[in-house]
Amino acid sequence: MENREQSVNHKSQPSTAPSGQPARIRRLADNVIDQIAAGEVVERPASVLKELIENSIDAGAKRIDVEVRSGGLQSILVRDDGCGISRPDIALALARHATSKLSDFDSLESIQTLGFRGEALPSIASVSRLTLLTKTNQESHGWRVSSDGGSSISEPEPAQSGVGTEIEVQDLFFNVPARRKFLRSTSTEFSHVRKLIRQMALSRMGTELSLNHNGRRVDRYPAANSESTLKERLRSAFDAHFADNALRVEWEEDGIRASGWIGPPDYTRSQPDQQFLYVNGRGIRDRSLAHAIKQAYLDVLFDTKRFPIFALYLDIDPVLADVNVHPAKAEVRFKNPRDMYGFTIRAISGTLAGDRPGTRKMAKSAFDTVDLNRKVSFPESHQGTMALPLDSDWPKSNKRLSTTSSSKSQTATSTKPSLAPPLGFALAQLGGAYVLAENADGLIIVDMHAAHERLNYERLKQDYESSALKVQTLIVPFVIKASAEEVDVAIANQQILSKLGFDVSLASDNSLSIRSVPRILKGCDIEKLLRDVITDLIEHGNSKRVEHIRNELLATMACHSAIRANDQLSLPEMDALLRQMEVTGLSGYCSHGRPTWNQITMKELDRLFYRGQ
Repeated sequence: MENREQSVNHKSQPSTAPSGQPARIRRLADNVIDQIAAGEVVERPASVLKELIENSIDAGAKRIDVEVRSGGLQSILVRDDGCGISRPDIALALARHATSKLSDFDSLESIQTLGFRGEALPSIASVSRLTLLTKTNQESHGWRVSSDGGSSISEPEPAQSGVGTEIEVQDLFFNVPARRKFLRSTSTEFSHVRKLIRQMALSRMGTELSLNHNGRRVDRYPAANSESTLKERLRSAFDAHFADNALRVEWEEDGIRASGWIGPPDYTRSQPDQQFLYVNGRGIRDRSLAHAIKQAYLDVLFDTKRFPIFALYLDIDPVLADVNVHPAKAEVRFKNPRDMYGFTIRAISGTLAGDRPGTRKMAKSAFDTVDLNRKVSFPESHQGTMALPLDSDWPKSNKRLSTTSSSKSQTATSTKPSLAPPLGFALAQLGGAYVLAENADGLIIVDMHAAHERLNYERLKQDYESSALKVQTLIVPFVIKASAEEVDVAIANQQILSKLGFDVSLASDNSLSIRSVPRILKGCDIEKLLRDVITDLIEHGNSKRVEHIRNELLATMACHSAIRANDQLSLPEMDALLRQMEVTGLSGYCSHGRPTWNQITMKELDRLFYRGQ
């Protein structure tokens, strides 16, 4: 204790030395070391809460109750029903670099717990007034210890307690005023607390989590152990629209698995505030993976400045992900970042491609037994502006076409709408722009130009990708100036650039020679495009820019070749359009991200006419 006081006194007196002489090197006091370490782990009340909840999860808690006052500035209390801490280990729990989750450095490679550093509790204790109450199921009573700014830890005292641990943190940063003044208002800090609770609730669906603020229940996430309770948790974490319309992700390649939920392309945010990414159950921030997800959405976003919503879980071999990157454990370094980037794009793109009529927003019907992935091949339409099959696999009795010769009109007489396919059967054309159809749920409205544009676009992409990449060889090589880093990256990734259609070689230490470019992009600003591609390779190890620019050109071609407003379609042609939409991925959106169809249910129609009221 005497040495500690001496060290503290030395700390309070600035080190001085004669002019030109080096200052003496001193050993910092333990409490100063703890406060410095706390600056890396404890940023605000939400970061304190994160560490405490992670400890509860690692302790096997099935219920975690959180109580905060003044946004966590006054106090934070976390109570769990985990395994508790035994009497001999209580002192170690508040000691630096003491942990039950790691035995040696090699075991760090396969760590599967959320905590492992042994820094959280001592760091929190060093900048707050902390009380710990805990009990194991082997003990007859619990134990309580307290710490006042980490300067000393009281001896454990017997106390009444249930099995588990309760930790209360009061007056955060009371002894570090320089840190406390950087905290924001109560409402701002509490908003960070609520987002943290939501992140933790999504990370462990089977754990009940509740949040009280100033004595009032604010959030509660009951344990989700069934499909209905899982949906209810999504509704609580996001909203009802997301819970009802989110696309389920299930994707696996080479031992890497992606699961979770992503929002439909027409349900986005102006900020990336509802994006939750997890690696082996650990919530992380990763710019590269977030960028990969955004790239996968670009083909269906109406406004590319907006952000998709998701809760995505990546499960990989722990050896392939280093979690020991940052004290807050909010970042992960992947052994093969380029593979993770590409895998994430494929997982999201594949999920979006499977979003077609009948996979969501639809009631259960006879359609559920129909294989939407079947190859459709029917006689071509007689109408030159719209090359679509006229026939269908659906029974003739359900297609119901009858011709009235006097009016030369076609009248729909559907007898069993419950047996209709997802987009139903065509009834009529409205305003020269929309196809009206009846399905099991009511009325379907299809923007025929937008729908046909998507069909053409997907066909053009498929044709382009199935054929060999055509390149344009330049008679005179195009030389561009580049930084040393750009040159190194371009030469190291010549094979990738070649697959994109670029023949790039070294011209000098600070310039690159381009001998060929993708033929479809020959009219573009090749220098700017190549620089952007190299920038992507530097930041993400991959690039989708060439594909996006190519797709923009194909989208323009698809738009110009699609049926136009006031083009008259027969009922068989309308039905053919609907059937093709049902077997085409992403058919819910045109190539510019606009919706191609919408459903109006019978209940909505009844409300319009006050039926049943």
